[in-house]
Amino acid sequence: MQEMTAHSWKRRGCSLVWSPDLLRDLITGIEATPLDVVVEWQRSGFPEDTPAGANTVLVGGLQTVLNVMPDAEASYAWLRTNILPLCRKWTNHWPRVGLVFGMDGPGRRFELNEADDLVYFGREPERNNKVCLTRAIWNGAATGTGVFKLMQEGSREIGGFHVVKVS
Repeated sequence: MQEMTAHSWKRRGCSLVWSPDLLRDLITGIEATPLDVVVEWQRSGFPEDTPAGANTVLVGGLQTVLNVMPDAEASYAWLRTNILPLCRKWTNHWPRVGLVFGMDGPGRRFELNEADDLVYFGREPERNNKVCLTRAIWNGAATGTGVFKLMQEGSREIGGFHVVKVS
């Protein structure tokens, strides 16, 4: 998986970001759109323009949904039903607008398995008890070219993940 320090992830593709440093400009510059509103766009049709005409739509609430799900299997099913179709339609409807899911973190809840480039999320220490975000949200598109670890400036810490186009 490639590293990215540029800010182009804010203007295209789909990202999961938990780093306060990476989210700072977005949080202070635009208002977050609730998850239920964005999921409804996927079902009923996207508006003509983004909220406030911004190049980024910051979405709040995804981590809350994942935290209240009974287990990784339920989270995976919900993401495949609601978020994967959203990400697919997004890049076709607004190819020059970034979809950013602002997460609360902490970063240790996100695990990148370097062997297969899969990203997992959860509180449990065992991977089989975590949800595989890569397959649930990005349908496996998040492996190889077009996938990035969003690096926090001035450190080697990962602050998020970005996929250019969801297949």
